[in-house]
Amino acid sequence: MNKELLERYIVGNTNEAENNRVQGWLDEHSENRAEYQKMKNVFLSYLYAMNKELLERYMVGETNEAERMIVEEWLENDANNREAYLQMKKLWDSLPKPLEVPEVDVDKAWTEFKIARDRRASELTEISKKKTRIIHWNWWAAASILLICMFGFYVFDRSQREEIHFITQDGVRQDSLPDGSMVTLNRNSELAYLRTWSNKNRNVELARGEVFFQVHKDKKHPFVIATGNTKITVLGTSFNVRRIPDATEIIVATGLVKVSYADKEILLRPEQMVTIRDTDTMRVEKKPVQDKFYKYYVDREFSFENTPLQKVVELLSRAYDYKIIIDDPIVQKIPYTAEFKQNSLSEIIKVMAKSLDLKVEVEGREIHLINNQKR
Repeated sequence: MNKELLERYIVGNTNEAENNRVQGWLDEHSENRAEYQKMKNVFLSYLYAMNKELLERYMVGETNEAERMIVEEWLENDANNREAYLQMKKLWDSLPKPLEVPEVDVDKAWTEFKIARDRRASELTEISKKKTRIIHWNWWAAASILLICMFGFYVFDRSQREEIHFITQDGVRQDSLPDGSMVTLNRNSELAYLRTWSNKNRNVELARGEVFFQVHKDKKHPFVIATGNTKITVLGTSFNVRRIPDATEIIVATGLVKVSYADKEILLRPEQMVTIRDTDTMRVEKKPVQDKFYKYYVDREFSFENTPLQKVVELLSRAYDYKIIIDDPIVQKIPYTAEFKQNSLSEIIKVMAKSLDLKVEVEGREIHLINNQKR
């Protein structure tokens, strides 16, 4: 059974057909169920050991149903998990609370002000100095109420504008949005949305990098991505968005995607792509997707079929952040067929070198593949 499919099944991110496939596999044999339970325990322990942000969202009640169930199951599985959670919650509760703006009863304040004013007025003498003092008190009372109201609005407005950021550096991150949509961020990526996100306003911004979106279907409330000078609108689909210098690349896996820029719009269907430069004002042609390598960081799988070796190493360089160099132009053109799943770069390079009779030399973050037949 595919490990990636089981992981998505654990977190509730499979469709009906995949659910049936996994359930059938579990029902086949008790050993399958035991293997699944073991994998689930390990996966959940790893997930929550690394994802403290999800536990924090659980503490404040911001998780969706699938996330809540997984957290609670993780807590029930092991006393150590519960102890770690309680320690984390204790630390969380001890943190300074956000500044609370005092509630002001304007009507009550105004009534009290009038009573005080009338009482003070009855005690007035003809001395102008005392009159001036009452006028000053009147002005300061009104000004104080106004300042408190303005400060309260300022704090409220700032809280409405606060953003939540998903940021990656050296690794890949998978996370969920409040509406249940899933996002997978490639290395060196940043995605943001307002803390006041609601299902009626499903807007996110891709500041940099690359993200694969699996959008929860909602016909009444489109999902909108802003990046560069491009806006991408979908209802429920899966697609890849990559921000490159001064341009945006969109590749659609399933569903329908609308891409807007300048005053133009393009509709993309499955296996179609387009690259929009920030300076584009004329219509840009969409193209067919040549391969599915764009999902390498999502599936962690590589399936090469008669792929020129130069293209293979370019993809591996991008995936693993190494510069892989083939010195021989003839070797660069060799068609290569192989499939790798969940393998490290060193494992892949070893297989390639052995099958193609290549020598491997590593210099820092450079890997040279040398043709042994020329030696």
